[in-house]
Amino acid sequence: MTAQALEQRELAVVIGLEVHVQLETATKIFCGCSTEPAEDEEPNTRVCPVCLGLPGALPVLNEKAVESAVKIGKALNASVAEDTRFHRKNYYYPDLPKNFQITQYDAPICADGVLEVSVEGKRRDIGITRAHLEEDPGSLQHKGGSIDTADYTLVNYNRAGTPLMEIVTEPDFRSPQETRAFLAKLEEVLEYLGVFDATRDGSLRVDANISLVPADEVEDDGTIPIETLEAANRTEVKNISSHKGAEKALAYEVTRQKNAVKRGRAIEQETRHWDESRGITVSMRSKEEEKDYRYFEEADLPALQVAHWKAEIPIPELPDARRERFSEEYGLDEESASKLTSTKEVADFFENVAAEFDADLAATWVADNLLGELNYRDLEITDVTDRLDEFTRLIELVDADEVTTKNAEEIILRKMLDEGADPDTVVENEGLGKADDDEIVGFVEDAIDENPDAVSDYHEGEGGALNFLVGQVMQKSKGSADPGTANQLLRERLDE
Repeated sequence: MTAQALEQRELAVVIGLEVHVQLETATKIFCGCSTEPAEDEEPNTRVCPVCLGLPGALPVLNEKAVESAVKIGKALNASVAEDTRFHRKNYYYPDLPKNFQITQYDAPICADGVLEVSVEGKRRDIGITRAHLEEDPGSLQHKGGSIDTADYTLVNYNRAGTPLMEIVTEPDFRSPQETRAFLAKLEEVLEYLGVFDATRDGSLRVDANISLVPADEVEDDGTIPIETLEAANRTEVKNISSHKGAEKALAYEVTRQKNAVKRGRAIEQETRHWDESRGITVSMRSKEEEKDYRYFEEADLPALQVAHWKAEIPIPELPDARRERFSEEYGLDEESASKLTSTKEVADFFENVAAEFDADLAATWVADNLLGELNYRDLEITDVTDRLDEFTRLIELVDADEVTTKNAEEIILRKMLDEGADPDTVVENEGLGKADDDEIVGFVEDAIDENPDAVSDYHEGEGGALNFLVGQVMQKSKGSADPGTANQLLRERLDE
C-alpha cells in the first residue's frame, strides 16, 4: 500500500518482541568462564579461547542452561522439541569475535507457548512463537556520545558467551503499554523459576518490531491477516533494557511513524537504535532478512534430545497460581494478594509469618508496613529475610498487646530497619511497653486539666475536640496508651 493511500486510513499499531534474557548460570554457555563480573573488572579479562572464537577452540554446552530453558518452556506452556539443534548465525559486527553467533534456527528448544497478561483490567493471551538458547556477544562502549555521535567505540568481550534465552512473541501487542505489562509479567515468572536475576546489569534486553496497518483490516478478535502483516514495512528498535524503557521507546517510535505517514512519507524497513539519554530512536541500517544471516548447522555441537526433561524437571508454583491460592486460602483481596506475590521471596516471607499469626494481621504487616518501609529505603525483602524471627517477634508484641500498633509501626519497625536493632531492645531502650489502664487514667486527667478549651468544645458538640484530647493522651504516654482505651476513658470522664 502506498504512503498516500495509508495516510487516508485510521492506523492500528502492531508490535512483536524479541526478549533476550540472561540465564543464571555460574559459567558461560559454551566454556568455563565465569558469568559473575569480578569487582573492578578490567575489560577483556573474563575470556578464554572459546568465547573469543580463537582457531581450534571447541564449545561444550552448559547443562544448567538447557535445564533453565526447559523450565522456561514449561512455565510458558510451550512445547519442548524432541530434537533441538544449534546453528551459526553469520554476520560481522565488532562485538562478535568469531563473526558468527551460536544460536538456534529452525529447531528451537521451545515453541508455541503463551503468557497471559493483564492491561487495565483486561486479560489477554500473548503468543510465544519460540524460545531458544544462544550466546551473548560482547558489549560496545560508545565514548563521547551515543551510537551515532560517539568519537570512538571500545569493545569489551567479558560478556561474550553469556547464556541467553531469546523469547520471540507473536505480533500480538497493540500498544506500548501492553508490551510493558508483558515484560513485567515475564520478569516475574522468570524470577519465580530462579533462572533470572533482574538486578544484573544487562540481564534483559529487548528488540521490538513495529508496524502500522489499516485499522479496518484488524479482525474483531484482534487478529490481523498474514497478507496485511506482510504488506506492512517493519521497523526494528534495538537497545531497550527494561519494561519501562520499552514503553517509552515504542511510544516514541509509534509517534514517529504516524507523523511520517501523515506527511505522506513511506515507513522504511530498517533497524533503529533506542537512545535512552535523548529519548529518541536513530537509524542504524536497513533491516536484514533471514537469508542475510546464512544460517547453517553448528557441527561442533550435537543435537539435543531433552523433551522428556519437561516432565522430569519441577518448577515452583508460579505467580498467577500463587495469587489465586492466597485469595482462596488466606481470604486476601486482589490488591493484597498481588502485593504479597510480587516476588517469590515476598510470598515466602508472608507464608512464614502467616503460619504463626492470623492471615489478615500477617498480610497487613508484610504487605503494608514492612514492604512500605523497605520501599521508602530503597531496600528489598531479600535484605531482611535473614531477620524473619525478629519481624515475627515484633508482630507477636503487637498481637499480645504488649506494645501499641502505632509504636510498633512508627518507632520499633523503623529502628529495626535503620539501626539493625531487635524489637525487644527497642522497646526497652525507648520505654515503649504498653501502658496499663491506671496509667492511662492519669494521662487522661492531665489532658483534661491542661486543655480547658478543648473540654468546652467537646461539651458544645465539636467532634474534633475528642480526637485532639486523645492525641494529647497519646503524646503524654509516648504512644504507649491504647487509642481505643484512651478514647473510652475520656468520654466517660467528660460525660460525668
